[in-house]
Amino acid sequence: MHTRLWPRATLLASLVVAAGGGAHAAPGSAGDPPGGGPADAERYVLRAEAGAEYDSNAHRAEIITGVPNPPIIASPLERFVLSWSLSDAVADEQSVALAATAAAKLFDAPAARDEDVAIAQSSAAWQRTFGPATSLTASGAYYEAFQRASADLTEASQRRDFRSLAPELRLQHAMTDAFTLGVEGGARWFVFKPDRDYDFQSPVASLDLRWVRLPDGGADWEASAGLGYEHRSFAGPALVDDCPAAATPGLPCSGPDPRVDDLFSAHAEAVRTGRILLGAGYGFTANLSNSVGETVTRHALSARLATPLPLGLSLAGRGELIFAYYRGALPVGQLSPGSPYVSIEDENRSNVRVDLSRGLGDRFRALVRYTLYANEITSAPIQYRRQTLLLSLGYTDEK
Repeated sequence: MHTRLWPRATLLASLVVAAGGGAHAAPGSAGDPPGGGPADAERYVLRAEAGAEYDSNAHRAEIITGVPNPPIIASPLERFVLSWSLSDAVADEQSVALAATAAAKLFDAPAARDEDVAIAQSSAAWQRTFGPATSLTASGAYYEAFQRASADLTEASQRRDFRSLAPELRLQHAMTDAFTLGVEGGARWFVFKPDRDYDFQSPVASLDLRWVRLPDGGADWEASAGLGYEHRSFAGPALVDDCPAAATPGLPCSGPDPRVDDLFSAHAEAVRTGRILLGAGYGFTANLSNSVGETVTRHALSARLATPLPLGLSLAGRGELIFAYYRGALPVGQLSPGSPYVSIEDENRSNVRVDLSRGLGDRFRALVRYTLYANEITSAPIQYRRQTLLLSLGYTDEK
């Protein structure tokens, strides 16, 4: 039997994308000591990228061991990205930043064309400094994915087709030359278009501390740590175990109460920047939910490096090891009729990414990127593996 992580995995992946790529902060507003102030002059950047990619698992499908599974769909595809950003000091102690991105992935294999997706993203930020040590930044971010419709009901219910809106307000204060404290509050509205039960709205709050050491010679050091909280109120009902007799035995069903999640997060990272960049980090998330199978804690260990190579080449790599622990296993399939339902108790998506790039003149850069996604650290009978290989050419125009 072939099965996939139904809308929950789609929702989680979508949130990661939206949170990680939703906003471009104003200069000096994303952790830089505010005493440096905004840029003195307008800065404009235009980037374009076109590439060919190979995806070994276009549908991001899991495999249950010990039973027949349909073939995994692999496909070449084309990738296009166009982004633009502008920042400027508009008045004394005030600066603004605007950014927009459009991107698309188009799959060649007929069986994978329902994975075609387009991305629209924009953000705006206004920053006001108060003396040499304090700044206030108001920002907003919009991110939306549009995935091609699918005739397959399972595929249609798991499309990465969503919208995210996130206004935020950030207060930052440089306590010393080395330490900066930031406090942030805002909201998030999330729309999951294939299944509106997964829509949610949430207040967002975070606290972070940053330490920077910039010696006159040698390597720079930076360390950061932070806490975050979201209270997500979903449009759909929470799942419950005590289902009526008419429900499918062994499976949860919709309960009378709406789903509510409390998401707690923490992170810490240290980076050394010299001729070689080295970084290591730890992330923790705990999602406490009133819906069966949605309470989970995750631990993420990460490492990254970047270094120049001979012949003008640059190497960058990043790895992330994920450990996930569910309080209640969410059934997704059966190995055989009458057997217990298989759960996604170990929904791990560890990954490794390696980039090799080279500048071609002042404005062009060629890139080769290999990425591996896997859940090898698991005792569950569900396995996941996906590999991608990207060849791209990028163009940058800035002033």
